[in-house]
Amino acid sequence: MRDKVLAFWRAQALPEDTAVTCAVSGGADSVAMLHCLLALQDELRLTVRAAHYNHHLRGAESDHDEAFVRELCRNWSVPLTVSGGDVAARAAETGESLEEAARRMRYAFFASLDGFLATAHTADDNLETVLLNLVRGTSLRGLCGIPIRRGKFLRPLLPCTRQDILEYLAQNALSHMEDSTNAQPGCVRNRLRQQVVPLLRRENPRLAENTLSMTLRLRADDDALDDAVRQALERAADKGGWRCSALRALPDALRARAVRAILDTKRIPRITERHVAAVLRLIASPDPSARCDLPGGVVAAREYDRLLLIAAQPDAPVWDAVLLPLEQWTDLPQLALRVFAGTDPGATPDGKTIFALRRADVDAATLCVRPRLTGDALCLPGGRKTLKRWMIDCKLPLSQRDTIPIIADKNGVLAVYGMGIDQTRMAGIQDDALIIKIEKKDTSRYD
Repeated sequence: MRDKVLAFWRAQALPEDTAVTCAVSGGADSVAMLHCLLALQDELRLTVRAAHYNHHLRGAESDHDEAFVRELCRNWSVPLTVSGGDVAARAAETGESLEEAARRMRYAFFASLDGFLATAHTADDNLETVLLNLVRGTSLRGLCGIPIRRGKFLRPLLPCTRQDILEYLAQNALSHMEDSTNAQPGCVRNRLRQQVVPLLRRENPRLAENTLSMTLRLRADDDALDDAVRQALERAADKGGWRCSALRALPDALRARAVRAILDTKRIPRITERHVAAVLRLIASPDPSARCDLPGGVVAAREYDRLLLIAAQPDAPVWDAVLLPLEQWTDLPQLALRVFAGTDPGATPDGKTIFALRRADVDAATLCVRPRLTGDALCLPGGRKTLKRWMIDCKLPLSQRDTIPIIADKNGVLAVYGMGIDQTRMAGIQDDALIIKIEKKDTSRYD
């Protein structure tokens, strides 16, 4: 086993001349790994340490494992870090299974340690992981099995089978602890190990080794696809989002993978294939304002050809028409804006936030600011156009359309904030002008 680990370590370019902490549960695999890396520390120039996490799930048995690891590391002069947690309490609080809660708490502890962390996953663990993913339903990534290296985490025993481990322990007269839960049939992984794998191994005694070879090849393919997706997303990037037309042009395999990579940018929890499929439909939708809800309070939204991931927003503010008295400011608190209507000889109309209307054509008694209404239209340089069509042509997102202030009177739309003015009611140089100014409120003056 020692030679197999050394050859694998170097073939996979795992880090040398560094500190490595071994995750030691006290079981056969982790004891063998710690002993093996201690034997290789001169050749690989490693500083070997150990860490143990007590899940407190098996009462005295859990404490006995911890005591065993402490004694082992003391006898071998290995620096040891120990931690633990109430896994059952976390599972009850989060709804996770005990297995998932234990894994998350254990890896959070390992991640907090300095340097590299080696876990004792073997070729048999890799086989069981592939079978488990296959049973549950998986993509290419699930068939890639356990990664040799993931960030600071290393898996130096992946080329070794469980039989290799047992032989190594016997050759070196090493004792270890047995986890009683490994024999319980209630866990799917245990049932695969006890019932399914022996049947498959009868067909191929090298099942674990061959599966590892397969996963290494598939992982290389997976990495190449990831690189292609990364380049595709760089090309599709557009103002904080991604161009849907560029995503639609990708092959099916890359498009779905690109969506997963996009969702990963927000670290959205509990993403499933159903969510990926929903975003794929959104990308393909003819609706330029399509949206779909995702976990974690995130929304995937279309703004014409752009896909965005945004925080779920409350509904657009509800506000009603407000009459505009002349020669004073009128607040619109729901929109954090204020509007002035009256005389201002120094104003410079820009057609966006400052408008000059022919006073004679404005009905002062009904002059108001309001949200858009069905049928709103105004005359533009190219002719008369409905406000809806104008907003669509300007690619104004649907979510913003009801927050745009409309200046109107009983005869219709006079001007639209941020967009323009009705050409037939715009004041000329010689006309008596009614000035409309819309500006953001200075909220710094308020508590």
